[in-house]
Amino acid sequence: MYTKPSGFIGAAMAVQGIRDATVVLHGQNGCRKGLLAGQSLMVRTERRDPEFYGRDMSVPYSNIRPEDYYRGTIQKLERVLDHVSAEEYALRVVMCSPGISLVGDDCRNLSSSKQGSMVLDTDDLPEDCPGGFDSCIRSIVKHLSPSPGKRIPNGVNIIGLSIMHKDWSSYLHELSHLLKDAGFKVICALGAGCTTEQIGQSVNASYNIIVDPMYSPRTAELYESEYGVKTISISRCPVGYDAIEELFQQIGKTTGVIPEHGLSMLRKSKRRGYEGIVASGKSMRGRTFSIIADESTEKPLRAWLEDSFGMVECDDHPDYLFAPGDIARLEEASGGCGKGVDIGFPSSSGSDFLKRPLMGLEGCMYILDALFNDR
Repeated sequence: MYTKPSGFIGAAMAVQGIRDATVVLHGQNGCRKGLLAGQSLMVRTERRDPEFYGRDMSVPYSNIRPEDYYRGTIQKLERVLDHVSAEEYALRVVMCSPGISLVGDDCRNLSSSKQGSMVLDTDDLPEDCPGGFDSCIRSIVKHLSPSPGKRIPNGVNIIGLSIMHKDWSSYLHELSHLLKDAGFKVICALGAGCTTEQIGQSVNASYNIIVDPMYSPRTAELYESEYGVKTISISRCPVGYDAIEELFQQIGKTTGVIPEHGLSMLRKSKRRGYEGIVASGKSMRGRTFSIIADESTEKPLRAWLEDSFGMVECDDHPDYLFAPGDIARLEEASGGCGKGVDIGFPSSSGSDFLKRPLMGLEGCMYILDALFNDR
C-alpha cells in the first residue's frame, strides 16, 4: 500500500521551492519528519543555527514539547520568528502542525507584527500533495499582492512545476532554453527555484505555461482572472515525445510563435532514441509495466509505453515498475517487479548531479535508458 504525500507536505515544499522564503513550522519536532524526505530538494545552501533548525538544517521549527502546552506555546513561535527574521529571507510562512492548531494560538496576529511573515491556514489545505502545493502558491501570490505593471510581450511564467518533480531543475533549464530561443522571456517559475521578486514580476507576463495541471489549477485561475495572464496547457505533463510535441504546438497555437528550435530538438532526440533502440537489439513488445504516479504523469507515460513500444500494463509482478524512488527500490529488492524505475518524490536518488528528469527530451532519454539498459 503506497501512502501519497499529503497536502501539508505539498504546501511546505512550495515554500521551500522559493529561494528567499522559508517555512516556519509551529509544532512538535515529530511533525517536521515528513519534510526530511525532500531535504535534498530544497534550494538551501547557507549554514543555519541547529537550535532552531535541528541537525538537518532545512526547516526552522518551534519545537513544542509536552510541558509547553501548560507554559504557553506562542512564546516559542515568537522566539523562532525573531531568529528567522534576522536572516536573509524575504518571506517567512508560518505553518501550524495539526496538533498545535487545536491549542488556538493567535499565530496570525503574531505573524502580522513581523514584517515579511504570513500564516498559511493548514486546516484549509486540500488533502492531496498537488492540491496543497497549488493552494500554497496561490496564497503566497495573494499575500504578496503584486501591483500589475506594463504587460511584457511574450513574457511567460512556468507554473505547475515543483521541486518534488523528478530532477525539476534539469527540465526547467531545458524548457527555459527552448522558450528563450523562440523569443520568449521567462519571468518566473513559481515554486521551482524562483524568488519573491520574480513572483512580483510574474503578474506582468503574457502567458502561464502549465507543466503539471494537477499542481496549478487555482494558481492559473488567479492569474487569469485578476491579472489577465493567459493559460497554456495540454492537461497532462510533457512526458514522452507525443506530449512534448503537443505542448510545443499548443504554445505556437496560443501565442502565434512556434518554438521551431524545440521541434527541431524533438526530432533529433527521436532519431537518437531510435538509433539507440536498434543498437540495443531489444524489443519491449509484450513486456509488462505498472505505474504509481499522479494521473497527470501516469496518463502520458502509459500512452507512450503502450503506443510506441507495444508494452502491456499489468499490476501483478510487472517487468517494469515506474514509481516514486523509494517504492521502486523496495519493490525491486523484494521481488515485486523485475526492475523499479524512479520517477518521482520521494526519490531514492538523493541529489541529482547527472540529468535524470522524467519530463521533456532529457526525460525521454532517461526512460529509454531504464528500458533498454540493464543497469
